[in-house]
Amino acid sequence: MLLVEPLLENYTELPAAIRAGAKRIALADNLAVGGTTVSKGVMAEAVRYAHEHQVTLDLIIAPRGGQAPYNGVEIKMMEADLLEAQQLGVDGAIISALTDQQQLDVEVLSTLIAAAGGMTLTFGQAFDRIRPQDRGTALDWLASQGVDHVLSAGTAAKDRLTDWTASKRLADADGLTLIPADITAAEATQVAADLKVNLVYGPQVLDF
Repeated sequence: MLLVEPLLENYTELPAAIRAGAKRIALADNLAVGGTTVSKGVMAEAVRYAHEHQVTLDLIIAPRGGQAPYNGVEIKMMEADLLEAQQLGVDGAIISALTDQQQLDVEVLSTLIAAAGGMTLTFGQAFDRIRPQDRGTALDWLASQGVDHVLSAGTAAKDRLTDWTASKRLADADGLTLIPADITAAEATQVAADLKVNLVYGPQVLDF
């Protein structure tokens, strides 16, 4: 059975996505910059509504858009947001942190993973910025820290399926689930069949 996880911008789209059949939902603000953390109020209402309808809720945790490494204040913000999400009963967190060299920022990620205790962990689409030759090492570390999923939109410069297939092989070896991202509703079934996955993700992955 194919599961689709739509990435929604704030609470307003949540009821319609659930009516359309979504069983997993990712929520963020400011998708134009890649997604930032929703407010505490939105977080609380979204998890209440999702759980009333037996739907799993994941949150993007990010204080801002952009690719620069996070500073100390931003790390504290994310840590506080994760602790809040945990207390409210959010099911999962989508987190990312890279260094200037496009390597995992293991110091930041260790802090975030500790703050997210008990939630399902997904490493976000920053994964695609890691050089292909470095991805195996990155996935090894993520798996060792209890991360469950990795999002990938594939490398736009070449065939996405080829890139996904290579990354999925590495992820499978570590027991991680690679989730194809930036998927449209029209291509979801074919992508899932080509990659032999049962979960896809993206802002237009579900028609509602």
